[in-house]
Amino acid sequence: MNQVTVAGHIALDHIFDIPAHPEPEHSIYIERHERHYGGGAANIASGIARLGGCSRLLAAVPEDFAATDYAGYLHGLGVDLAVARFPGEMPAAYIFNDERHRQITYFSWGVSEHLRDVEADGDVVHLAPVHPDFACRMADTARYLAFEPGQDLPRYSAGQLSYVLERADMLFCNVTELHTMADMLDVSQRQLLTDLDAVVTRGERGCLVYEDGDTHEVPSVPADMVDPTGAGDAHRAAVWAALQRDIELPVACQLGNIAAALTVQQHGAQRGMPDWETLLERHAQHFDRAENI
Repeated sequence: MNQVTVAGHIALDHIFDIPAHPEPEHSIYIERHERHYGGGAANIASGIARLGGCSRLLAAVPEDFAATDYAGYLHGLGVDLAVARFPGEMPAAYIFNDERHRQITYFSWGVSEHLRDVEADGDVVHLAPVHPDFACRMADTARYLAFEPGQDLPRYSAGQLSYVLERADMLFCNVTELHTMADMLDVSQRQLLTDLDAVVTRGERGCLVYEDGDTHEVPSVPADMVDPTGAGDAHRAAVWAALQRDIELPVACQLGNIAAALTVQQHGAQRGMPDWETLLERHAQHFDRAENI
C-alpha cells in the first residue's frame, strides 16, 4: 500500500489528572497537568512514521507553525507535512482523567475551523476527526477512503454522514459511535456496515473486524493504565503500518491492540508508541505467529 494521507487536526493536548469529575456547579482540584503533542491526525501520522510506515499529514496550522518544536519533531520522524497556514490559534484539547481513568475532553478548534477551505487531495486517505465539509470533499477525491468520525461526529448532519459513508471503503469507530451513526441514519448497525469494511473498537474487549462479509473478534492486550489519551490513534497507526506491509486486516488489528496497550501506559498520546520491532516482539507474546509478519 502507498503513502497514507491522514487528514484532520494537529493540536496541543493539555492533560489533567483529577480525583473525580465534579457535578455541575461544583469544582475540583487538579493533581497533575502536562502538555503534550496531540491532535488525532498528527497522532496517527506520527505513529505510522515511528513504526516505519509512510505518512502524509494534511491539516490547518497557525502561521508560525513551521518554527515550532512540534513541526520539527514531525519532520524528524519523516512525516510529510502538507499543512495550510492560517492566522489564529493552535487547536487545543483539554483532557480530564479521573482516578478511574474516565475521560472528558473539551476541544478548541482554533485554526482547524479553516479545514473547510483546505484543498482535499490524497490517494489513500484516512479521514481522522475533521470538519464535515472537508470530509465530504475528500470523499469525492480519494481513491481509497478510511473514515473515522470520532469526536467530531456531533458536527455532522445526517446528510453529510451518509454522503461520506457511501463513498468510504473502511470505517474506524467505537461501539458508541457506531450506535450513534445508526440512529442518525435510521438504519441498523448491520445495515450501516453492509458495503464497507470496518474496525469497531470495544475498549477492554478488543475490537471487531468486519471484512468481506466476515466478522473477526480480536482480543485486547493487558495494560497498566496510566493515561487513556491516544489509545485509538495508536491502534489506527499500527493498523496502517501493518497494511502498508501487506499484513491482513485482522492481524493488523492485533498489532493495533498492542500499540494501544503500550500507549496508555505513559502520559500523552504519542510518547508510548513503540517501534516496529518492539511491536512484533509483543505480538509474539500475545498472539499466534502469523505467516506474513
